[in-house]
Amino acid sequence: MDILSNFSENLTELIFDKKITVEQVSKDTGITLSEVYTYLRRRYLPKLSNIIKIADCYNYSIDFLLGFIQIQPKINYKKTPLFSQTFKALLAERKVTRYRLNKDTKISINCLDSWYNGKSIPSVENAVILARYFDCSLDELLGRE
Repeated sequence: MDILSNFSENLTELIFDKKITVEQVSKDTGITLSEVYTYLRRRYLPKLSNIIKIADCYNYSIDFLLGFIQIQPKINYKKTPLFSQTFKALLAERKVTRYRLNKDTKISINCLDSWYNGKSIPSVENAVILARYFDCSLDELLGRE
């Protein structure tokens, strides 16, 4: 699965479906116009924070935008809360320690601690690893469902 291509195609679909311009996406999300164009041209995958901005702004599924599901669900997503809140809740709910998560996923304990303490959020790649580990969608992992 090519996440970059899927994202580019699904962002293009969002623009078409919403009948908006690339300039409008930039204005609505606060992402620079040049960055939006780099996403559409498949130059690089956006940071997770920018994917969240797009998903929250247009009520789109992050799983759809990244190509993990094929159809955009017709549901209302919650605005994405702070990752540290959902991460702490998920760890408690699944009875998993950061130490266990580090051993099972090979994600550095420094990253896990940074996310836990609200200092940063995962990269797209690490978010995918976490969603697979917890057997949940990215939208669920990020507290949008």
